[in-house]
Amino acid sequence: MIAVNQPLEVPQTRGLSSEASIDVAFVTRGPIPVSARRHAERILASLGAKAPRPIIYARFKLRVEPSRPPDEQALVQATIDVSGSRIRAHVASRNVEEALDLLDERLRRRLRRLTERRQDNATRPFQTPPGVWRHGDLPTRRPAYFHRDPQDREIIRRKAYAPRAVSLEEALFDLDVLDHRFFLFTDQDSGEDSIVYETDDTVVVQHVSGGVPEPDRVHALSVAVNTAQAPSMSEADAIERLDTSDEPFLFFRDRGTDRGKVLYRRYDGHYGLIEPAD
Repeated sequence: MIAVNQPLEVPQTRGLSSEASIDVAFVTRGPIPVSARRHAERILASLGAKAPRPIIYARFKLRVEPSRPPDEQALVQATIDVSGSRIRAHVASRNVEEALDLLDERLRRRLRRLTERRQDNATRPFQTPPGVWRHGDLPTRRPAYFHRDPQDREIIRRKAYAPRAVSLEEALFDLDVLDHRFFLFTDQDSGEDSIVYETDDTVVVQHVSGGVPEPDRVHALSVAVNTAQAPSMSEADAIERLDTSDEPFLFFRDRGTDRGKVLYRRYDGHYGLIEPAD
């Protein structure tokens, strides 16, 4: 795997300097065509021209993995820092150029949502009007999971989520712009560890206790509620349960800390764990 960092001059938004230097990192693995880097730079330049604030950092990961199915051997991921606000997307396709085109579409959508969020903040009503949160207007092209025998799987990445409590609306926004299947957060209304996640046809919210959020808010956001209590178990128990299921993740209450955690399947066949920062 090779990482290359290079400043890139891109246009920025009106009212700012016409050009600004962006710190760009490229991480590649496999036979990546030379044109792919130029393609990624054009995507970044176009985003920079439309961003509500300057882009200060971008990271592209480009991989080709011949062991994967033919239509998803090229995996492309990008994380863009727009003056402290992140947008993120990852896609899989049959070749790198096609994957970058799909990535461009998803990043543009997330940048629009970020811009709308900034514009809405100044005039946001006390209650969110129905239909304000929009999800799924572009198809998801995520890679399938690499098959790895259960005895070979392990937790190879641990991440902590911010201790600051956020609203359900904010959690849904982060689920969208960060391109996640799920988002673990502390709900500011209930104080509970909670999760929002995608299903095939809707988005679901679940509190660790199984409690129900305010009905009016749930209705306004068109969110379904999972009223089941998160199971209490150890990390070892959570791994065993995920080993024997086809589920992409497991939301559970840690038996030792009594806090909500998520064990999830990574695309490489191993596991990752999301837990509270404290």
